[in-house]
Amino acid sequence: MRTVIGILMIVTVGAVGVQLVRSQWAQHLRSLRTRELDFLPQVSQRIQNFRRVKMEGDRKVWEVAAREAQYFEEDKQIVVDEPEVSFFAKDDQGVVFVKGKQGKILLEGREMDRVDLEGDIELRFRDYLVRTERATYQRADDAVVSPGTVLVTGEGVSLSGEHMTLEMTSQRVKFEGKVRTVLERKVEGADAGRS
Repeated sequence: MRTVIGILMIVTVGAVGVQLVRSQWAQHLRSLRTRELDFLPQVSQRIQNFRRVKMEGDRKVWEVAAREAQYFEEDKQIVVDEPEVSFFAKDDQGVVFVKGKQGKILLEGREMDRVDLEGDIELRFRDYLVRTERATYQRADDAVVSPGTVLVTGEGVSLSGEHMTLEMTSQRVKFEGKVRTVLERKVEGADAGRS
């Protein structure tokens, strides 16, 4: 009986020792990762669940949100993952909402001067959805530009083009290149079977 109790004590002490070593090793690896992040070149800040809003009085002008952001102070830019940018038109004329996989926000002082987004871009305004791979907002022009292929869908319309400019103030859209438009009409009532 003493032998069995002695073996159980040795096994228990050994198991506690193994868990202690594993715990210390995991803590050491975490501290190494943290130190590596601290030594990333030029990174001033890393921010989880990033959000920034510009207000004029009690009205939102724009809002940026992202899963993660890295602020590079020397370059005056913020690199963001999974960004979502909202532009609020004056006089409650609506919101232009843009999201993508990655992005870069260039700053001029405390102002957002330019936003470059890439990867599975979705741009929503009024009742329309625009899909593209790249989009840029330039404050000087107050416009969102997509230099590549775009596909626009909305109720009763589907449009594709090679270059799109959305003017924020007037909310006018301009397409260039090969533009193809498909219009669909809804037939209601007794004539619904015939179109």
